[in-house]
Amino acid sequence: MRKIDLRFLGLCAIGVLFSGLLGFMIAAANNVTFDGHEYPANPLVSHSELTNLRTHSSNHEKMHDTPIHIAKNIAVPTITAKLERDPVSGFNLKLETRNLIFAPDLSGLEHKDGMGHAHLYIDGQKIRRLYGNWFHISEIPKGAKSLEITLNSNDHRPFFANNIVISSIIALKNKR
Repeated sequence: MRKIDLRFLGLCAIGVLFSGLLGFMIAAANNVTFDGHEYPANPLVSHSELTNLRTHSSNHEKMHDTPIHIAKNIAVPTITAKLERDPVSGFNLKLETRNLIFAPDLSGLEHKDGMGHAHLYIDGQKIRRLYGNWFHISEIPKGAKSLEITLNSNDHRPFFANNIVISSIIALKNKR
């Protein structure tokens, strides 16, 4: 039986580690995102919230169609979106919100008044989630007619006020 060279095993472990890191760097450089639900990094999240997160994914698509109507005693969130050509490439999307705190660490968890994120749609097709006021769009498909940005609860349900989804729509005919 041969004696295993510890240096060889160490080099193999280092190789595996760096190849994994290289893969993530390549994905990040190409704007690849992993849009699935993950457990929050916040250690103060309760066990019941984690259980809710585990069972949430099976009902995920239904949640996108079930609105959250803003209660009369809660300040209604608002959004205004502006799209500007980026000086280098693509476009920059600027969101101006009121009465909403972006809470990416709570995404996928239960609804909390005044907290959530946004969803970006191009011609009605969801492109991604937005967790802040600025977002770069590298390319808008030719022929696209509109962008819509909706405000959503932590559990992804769209916010409604006066039976209308709270959103901002940008017509694209003169933007490209």
